[in-house]
Amino acid sequence: MKRIYVSRLGLAVALLLLAPHASPATAVNSLSKNLLLGVEDDASIVIAHKNGWIIGGTTFESSESSTVFADRPLGGSDMWVSNLDGTLVPTWTHRVGTAQDDIFGGATLDLNGNIWLVGASQSESATTTPVVLTTPAPPTLAPGNNPITVNPDGVSLSSPLVAPPRPLGQLMIQGLRADGSALLKTNISFGTKYSVLPAGVVSDTTGLWIAGTVLTLESKALRGFYLNCDFALQCKAPIYLGKSGTSIRTIASSGENLLVAGSTTDTWKGKPAIGKVDALALVINSKSGIILQTQRSGNSGTRRSWESGAFANGEVVLAGTVDYGKKMEIVTTTFSKVGGVVSTARWLGSPRVALSPRAGGALALAFSTSSSELKAIAPQARGVALDALAISLSASKSGRRTLSATHVSPRAGDQPLLALGANPTGVLLISGSTEGQLWLDFYPDSGSGAVKR
Repeated sequence: MKRIYVSRLGLAVALLLLAPHASPATAVNSLSKNLLLGVEDDASIVIAHKNGWIIGGTTFESSESSTVFADRPLGGSDMWVSNLDGTLVPTWTHRVGTAQDDIFGGATLDLNGNIWLVGASQSESATTTPVVLTTPAPPTLAPGNNPITVNPDGVSLSSPLVAPPRPLGQLMIQGLRADGSALLKTNISFGTKYSVLPAGVVSDTTGLWIAGTVLTLESKALRGFYLNCDFALQCKAPIYLGKSGTSIRTIASSGENLLVAGSTTDTWKGKPAIGKVDALALVINSKSGIILQTQRSGNSGTRRSWESGAFANGEVVLAGTVDYGKKMEIVTTTFSKVGGVVSTARWLGSPRVALSPRAGGALALAFSTSSSELKAIAPQARGVALDALAISLSASKSGRRTLSATHVSPRAGDQPLLALGANPTGVLLISGSTEGQLWLDFYPDSGSGAVKR
């Protein structure tokens, strides 16, 4: 299993979406670290905790020169998770998976500081013995019978015939304590006719909420889903979204409300798609299961998707893409508590797109963009080199978001954005390139100490 890289990825630019009344942060130093993984490995999430960060993703191979992994592969691809201290140095790292292919789907922290991972696996709960073709033993020879020659050409037939690969039909959930020791683990089977692609997991006081997409292998139909598990990993049946063309890419929570978002070609509320593919977002009451809001965003002839979302001051903020065929835009939209559009902004750019909640209802936003697109986003200021230029968003009293300069310094080169996280003092941006390089850049909220390249 190999990772497919998104094309048109260049500089990674971090945009700070600042709340009107956010309190000033304490000045901290910028940090820049490099981690070496396997050539095809990635990181897809950053979570802040009180002493550092949790990062995780999928590892596709063993890298003898890796600065992250000390243990050997479990088999096929594995999920991985690492705890970083405040200086971005790994304190522990684990592979999580089975003897077959496993992929990372998301992680969250509960109120006790435990880490919960979700992913998809080929492996079933009971290991199946592989099909093996061996040379049969000759029968017992009775007096007068001629000897029977078996395999006269001497070719070895002991090599196993590998069974066809199973689909990623198992949803895997694994808990870890803050010190990296294992908690509970369970697998939920979606069956051999389906592949499950988890998009994320969030926690509340009662348990975990997991969302993603199920692919029907025969028809290629896509259906979104979400499900609830308590902390003993007793899980309720999935609730499905859409009929044949709905894909879920992000999940967020706030109080009793869930935000589940992605894209769709299905009919919703009796209305067909506006474009080729529309962005879709649902706000769901987690106690009653009632869908409180359905937001469908489309443009004629385009493909739209919400890639990341969050709640901010009770409002829903979504970030995603609009693909026109010849160009792609990054879009952020804020919806009010009753579903009305508060503000929308667009920039030239491409996936990945990530939002990360900040203190006081603020948000950090990051996406990938080329140097020419960055110039179009914010013309170069006097005395500021292009690689030290970035932009931020601030909210006016009317709710409209406007551009201004900030100190965040995008890293040059073909290193697409992989993940974004935020803590009370700044943002952590993870970008990656080929050859298994992960670049971790922490940008403080105050001061002008951007990382110098």
